[in-house]
Amino acid sequence: MLELLKDRSFAKRTLNIMLPVAAQQLISIGVSTMDSIMLGSFGEIPIAATSLANSLTTLFFFMFMGLGTGSTTLAAQFWGNKDKDSLKKLAAMTIRIALVLGVVYCLAAVLIPGPIMHIFTNDQRIIDKGISYLSILGFTFPFNALATSSTYLLRSTGHTKTPLISSICAFFINVFFNWVFIFGKLGAPQMEIAGAAVGTLIARIFEFAVICGYLFLKDKNIGLRIKDVLLRDKMILKKFISYSLPLLFSDTMLALGLNIQGVILGHMSADIVAARSIVMVLSQFVTVFNIGLSTASGVVIGNTIGEGDVDRAFREGKAYILLSIAIGFVGLVIVLLIYPWFLTLYNVAESTKATAREIFLCISLTMPLQTLAYVTSKGILRGAGDTKFISFADITLLWVVSLPLGAIAGLVLHLPAFWTYFFLTIEFPAKGIWCTARFLSGKSIRRVTDTETV
Repeated sequence: MLELLKDRSFAKRTLNIMLPVAAQQLISIGVSTMDSIMLGSFGEIPIAATSLANSLTTLFFFMFMGLGTGSTTLAAQFWGNKDKDSLKKLAAMTIRIALVLGVVYCLAAVLIPGPIMHIFTNDQRIIDKGISYLSILGFTFPFNALATSSTYLLRSTGHTKTPLISSICAFFINVFFNWVFIFGKLGAPQMEIAGAAVGTLIARIFEFAVICGYLFLKDKNIGLRIKDVLLRDKMILKKFISYSLPLLFSDTMLALGLNIQGVILGHMSADIVAARSIVMVLSQFVTVFNIGLSTASGVVIGNTIGEGDVDRAFREGKAYILLSIAIGFVGLVIVLLIYPWFLTLYNVAESTKATAREIFLCISLTMPLQTLAYVTSKGILRGAGDTKFISFADITLLWVVSLPLGAIAGLVLHLPAFWTYFFLTIEFPAKGIWCTARFLSGKSIRRVTDTETV
């Protein structure tokens, strides 16, 4: 395992995927940060409103993580097995499902933004702001759905350049139009929170045009063209249902659980909602390598299994476990060093900053195990094909452990923010330990391409 960490081929395959994905995620988070800082000049209410309204975006993100990583599990092994015909049919199926889900999200956000906001808070000030934001943001979902699913498919063959370039350009587009419409610059109306949604919509349309344009017009690895979108295959559909749907279901349930966390916090105070939003911005910056490493581990292990080298795939998994723990400790140190300065960027009440300090301390202390949980559950085990176990672990730890304990801590016992947030997120350290033990037991690796357990 230690020899593998020194293996240049392994390092190159990992870095070629991890760094562009991490950079793409960093850019995406940068947009959220600029939104948060710009809207922060208007006080806590717009920050809290965007945070709660984006709970629907969180649900979308995790659902597409399930769809994307589920299809990537199959696609990476098809690619490793050089089965391009099956890869193309899988891609067509993924695109069709993504479009349907994107339209459903769009209709929900545009037609019923009020009821959605009422789920998360009873503060009418936050609800009103959230409605103006969500009713525009809803139009981003179809474009985002197609761009996101296409990105996952391209990553499965090792192509990360086009999504990264599109994200870099989209970042500047988003920030520019946010500035224009939030503050009413260059003759535009001052839309405040609604202006942030307009900027996001313009950026998402751009990303869709670039990424999907590349996939359908230029990509040669998958070779999918518009005429192929209706391709069907019963055997691939069966495999997709067996391996992808458990992830789609578990990640959707995970997102719903995170939204329930928002409901719990939203019924405590506007201060804690705003504090959580601020904390999540910095936390996402620090943990960008979690997504990069989990994506890399899933693709690399999936390709290796597709090539038939199961022993090497097991060694690769153990190497990724060590890397994730190391990255987690680095993240812990960074959060503790940066968060005092980061809080000075926000024009919010001292009570909000005090709550944010408690939450910062909580997430920093658990960060190594959180990183381990993310990489094992979102990368290693998915690449290995152990999707049913992941679904069981995700749902059990969140819905049976974290949410009940968090609700009791926050709404019944009225514990301080540190302990409320600790119990709301206790699933992550537990999951890190459980998923690591599962992989090391040797029961995880499966040949998805021929449904053989090895």
